[in-house]
Amino acid sequence: MYRNEAWNGTGLHTLSVHLAWASLEVLADSVEDIQLLVSGDDMDVTDLKAEVRDGALIIEQPAYGLTHRINLVRWMQVCLRVPAAWKGTVDLSTIAGQMNARGLKGTDISITTASGDIRVSSIESMTLGIRSVTGCIAGGMLSADQAALRTVSGSITLGECAFRALKAAGVSGDVSIDLSRSPESAELNTVTAPVRLTIPSDHAALTHRTATGKLQTEGVSIGGEGPAISVTTVSGGLYIGLRQQDAAV
Repeated sequence: MYRNEAWNGTGLHTLSVHLAWASLEVLADSVEDIQLLVSGDDMDVTDLKAEVRDGALIIEQPAYGLTHRINLVRWMQVCLRVPAAWKGTVDLSTIAGQMNARGLKGTDISITTASGDIRVSSIESMTLGIRSVTGCIAGGMLSADQAALRTVSGSITLGECAFRALKAAGVSGDVSIDLSRSPESAELNTVTAPVRLTIPSDHAALTHRTATGKLQTEGVSIGGEGPAISVTTVSGGLYIGLRQQDAAV
């Protein structure tokens, strides 16, 4: 079954999408209205709620989606296309579905999942929060004044990011972040996960705390001038290096 709906973005300041197991894609595109495109089993597509309330477009999948007919093969894909010029608050969450977000611009953008992977690209926001439990976080070309990244067992792999202030936390999943612009501050905390950080500066004011993890640097001198970077691990190692593009100049 297929379902298509559209809303004029004028007057809408918030996009709120909360799903259970369906996959979700939200992208900025060359469209005039906010468009919702859904495909899946008849009952699931029909039960998906979509309404405008107090300036917010709210799309929700019923909570029973996790247990209802759990023994049957089920699928549903939800795609939300947003005008490229639209800016506002974006709140996306799912429990088990994969999430993709591309080209979004907003004031506050939050993307959360429990076990689904998150893929993000070309996102600009004042505050950006991306959180996962077992799913991986991957993508690039992200820009934010304040960015908060968190995962438990999933990895974080992001390239060409520009954050004024960055906080990232993980437990066992690898953390690899490439910064195209030096942050004013960066705070990274893991337990067993190794941390790999590349920056466009050959100096860094680094504070590194670890029990057994090792520090490796390449093209970056520690101490003195440079972005303030704090890394805390228990057994995970830290690599901090100069970005290849900047090293080649």
